[in-house]
Amino acid sequence: MLVTGASDGIGKETAKTLAKQGHTVILHGRNPQKTQAAYEEIKAETGNPNLDVFTADFLSLAAVKQFATEIKQKYDRLDVLINNAGAQFTDKREETAEGFEKTMAINVFAPFLLTTLLLDLLKKSTSARVVTVSSASHSMGGKPNVDDIELKQGYTMAKAYAFSKLYIIWIMQHFAAQRTTLRISNITFNTVHPGSTKSSLGREAMKSWKWKLIYFLWQPMMLSLAKATAPSIRAATSPEMEGVNGNYYGPKGAEKPSQKHYSPENEQKVWDYCVRAVEAYR
Repeated sequence: MLVTGASDGIGKETAKTLAKQGHTVILHGRNPQKTQAAYEEIKAETGNPNLDVFTADFLSLAAVKQFATEIKQKYDRLDVLINNAGAQFTDKREETAEGFEKTMAINVFAPFLLTTLLLDLLKKSTSARVVTVSSASHSMGGKPNVDDIELKQGYTMAKAYAFSKLYIIWIMQHFAAQRTTLRISNITFNTVHPGSTKSSLGREAMKSWKWKLIYFLWQPMMLSLAKATAPSIRAATSPEMEGVNGNYYGPKGAEKPSQKHYSPENEQKVWDYCVRAVEAYR
């Protein structure tokens, strides 16, 4: 089982829970020191020797490709991929070195590319699962302009984050619906949201006093990490989830993602945009 963004927060708690259950767990993180520390902590706390660790900065799609190559060189199959890595950024629109808006790069393009690159490994599992972490805030961005996915016009941090979490739901729905076409009928694709909890997701946004204040005021309503990770753990391991495909889960169970701005045409536009965005890295 591969957990991205496992160096702290929800990702680390997810990896730790899976390790306690006895699974072979591959931890991914961005920062080598933090990721190694998480690895050592989980190994000591769980006693599970079947842990591995890799680092890659998912703001770079080239790094995502290299990471996937390293995984494929070391492992002959993958049973579960948990796309947990993600981030919020600042109120100023910024692009990666490769020219992509940062929020879309790490929250949409990176998990899309990684999932695509690891399909061959997932195919080798008897029954594989892809679990992707979205957010309840996917419904809070207003009407998305799918002709301006990277928000070159009208960018705000909140809007970029909400749209990124909406688009990744659509992407995973598309994977789920296209299993036969893609010849991946042994793989299921589901999305989850953790509710509000303490994590490093907003590490860049927290540089702003406005968002520090909002975070402080919101803390009493936040869930524990154990409750926040429950949807990912359930989607990854529950026998009840065997064969379940294209669904969306929160801490209270099955939910329906917002349909307000959904259409097959919009989903296809987002999918096609992602295909073009990652083309050079496949």
